[in-house]
Amino acid sequence: MKHVPSGSSAKRFVGQVMFGVALLVGASVLLNALDRNRDAGARAEQLAYLPKGDFLKLAVLGYRQVVADLIWLQAVQHIGAKRDTQLGYTWTYHAVDVLTDLDPTFVPPYQATGLFLGVLVGRHDEGVAILRKGIRHNPASWQLPFLAGYISYYERCDPAAGGEFFRIAARVPGAPAYLPQLAARMTVESGDASAALEFLQRFSRSVTDERIREALVRRMKEIVQEQDLRFLEEGIGRYRTRYGQAPAKLEDLLLRGIIARLPVDPLGGQYELNSLTGAVTASSTRERLRIHEKVACRLGSAAQSLKGTGSMETPLPTVQ
Repeated sequence: MKHVPSGSSAKRFVGQVMFGVALLVGASVLLNALDRNRDAGARAEQLAYLPKGDFLKLAVLGYRQVVADLIWLQAVQHIGAKRDTQLGYTWTYHAVDVLTDLDPTFVPPYQATGLFLGVLVGRHDEGVAILRKGIRHNPASWQLPFLAGYISYYERCDPAAGGEFFRIAARVPGAPAYLPQLAARMTVESGDASAALEFLQRFSRSVTDERIREALVRRMKEIVQEQDLRFLEEGIGRYRTRYGQAPAKLEDLLLRGIIARLPVDPLGGQYELNSLTGAVTASSTRERLRIHEKVACRLGSAAQSLKGTGSMETPLPTVQ
């Protein structure tokens, strides 16, 4: 026979349940009201004051996962939002930090937020920080350290930390067999954007969230676009060497046999030549990705760090 709470304990139990339900209803109403606010900056400013996870753990009692889901439904609207502001990015990080305090084994928020902050909007430290937290609570996920390795290596220009994250991912039981080989290649070929492209292609096959996949596809297209721009600029350099001046138009590179093909912008724009400066731009992008400059990462210092250790067996990064 089940134990039936008596007297004050029963009243206390009912009171706790009613408080939890009221909190959930209130949270839902608040999030819906804020969602109707079209000003992303104002919404972010309001939600930035979301209580810390330690407080909410006590307040929501047994409803942690439900409240975490409610917060995530709001936070996910900021993921990839072009209209968002720096304050909005701060809110996104704070919200995901709170919801993963409530539900630390909820992997998609770590993955999406790490990609969004660490790759797409340049908030690298916050992207890696949320992934570190995810790694600590989800040691069976190889995707989290793999993504942290990419951000560290290609975005933060920190090959030592990147290599260590890759090794964490490679050691996870069930991790893809190609992972150690790809990690080694990325370490050796730090100036090769094709390695970054291969990383993202392989990583995109492992994710199920469509929003994350779309963001990965966008970044892959940006990398291909930057490769195209570099290819065209190198062709212009050869044209200058041969003819003493820049070509009048990109088609001249093809007509003069400098290049065998004119690449097509994967983002749907046009490649345009400034005949005075020799610079090539893409009409679809206001600012170039410059992936080659990022991944070069002062190649000498990367090589020196490997030489100094004598091997790849360096201490693993502290996951906090």
